[in-house]
Amino acid sequence: MQEHIFYIPLIHLEHRFRKTYKLCHGFSLLSFPDDLEKEYRLFGHSYFKRRYGDQIIKDIKKTYCLEYIQPPERFKSTGEVLYKLEDPIITFLIVLRLIKPTEAGFKGIFFSPALTEGLPFEFIDYRLSSFHPRTLDEQGQPVKGQEFEKFVEHDLANITLYFGRLLELLKNEFHYRRLFNTLRYFDLGYRSNNIDSRLINFSIALEVLFKPLKGKLTRGMCERISHFLCKTDTDVDQIYRRFVEIIDFRARIIHGDMTYVDLSKPDKVELVHDLEHFLRLSLQKIFRHDDLIETFSSLSEREKYLTSLRH
Repeated sequence: MQEHIFYIPLIHLEHRFRKTYKLCHGFSLLSFPDDLEKEYRLFGHSYFKRRYGDQIIKDIKKTYCLEYIQPPERFKSTGEVLYKLEDPIITFLIVLRLIKPTEAGFKGIFFSPALTEGLPFEFIDYRLSSFHPRTLDEQGQPVKGQEFEKFVEHDLANITLYFGRLLELLKNEFHYRRLFNTLRYFDLGYRSNNIDSRLINFSIALEVLFKPLKGKLTRGMCERISHFLCKTDTDVDQIYRRFVEIIDFRARIIHGDMTYVDLSKPDKVELVHDLEHFLRLSLQKIFRHDDLIETFSSLSEREKYLTSLRH
């Protein structure tokens, strides 16, 4: 029986050495296939031609495409395709964000052969990127040439590692619900279009991982995160002090004190960037070690582990 091949074009994921990379679980990273481009150009449905036209092809030919091969008997309709593919698709986008700050997103889902007569693809839009460039000058304007880093050859090893791990964990998501809750708020932070909601979502993600069950929240969070990320006393102290600033900024926002805070100032923007950075480093460390994955999936085991770090 003929297999269906699904292509999920990415945007802002470029590589000057265009190759095909096998990921895992039936996924590959490759250029958008020429045959699918021809099929799209021959497709005469006026709605898609008028609304999106050749701009879709022009955009996605510059970047990578996620390929997934699936036997057709498992998917009975285009709606089922989108439902079944949503978890791994969003997971892949989260993996890119875990590795580095990125504006990569998804342009749509194409499938061949068509599941519905006369319809070679179903268009969706996951173009949800960061709310501003990474670096701002004193006037709050983007610094030319210092936006998001591009993914390069050595990033592919980490993409494959994290993607494989998360897809495996998805098979038993209930057991790992704490970790997936963290990833959910990490994803929501990226989707936020303003600095305050971005700060709140990233903060929630870190609280899922590090919030103490007793004692003062600020001190407990700062101690746990700094000891988890650092090995030397100097680094621990530096992270601790920075995180105190972040939590104070967060408290001002959630308690309605924004009247006294200029959210657009570069120093406030950098606080949110640092929060995102600490969250990313924490998730990278956890997902690289099987024992930490299991530890942070259990509230009691997490408490024992984080308590032991301070002694």
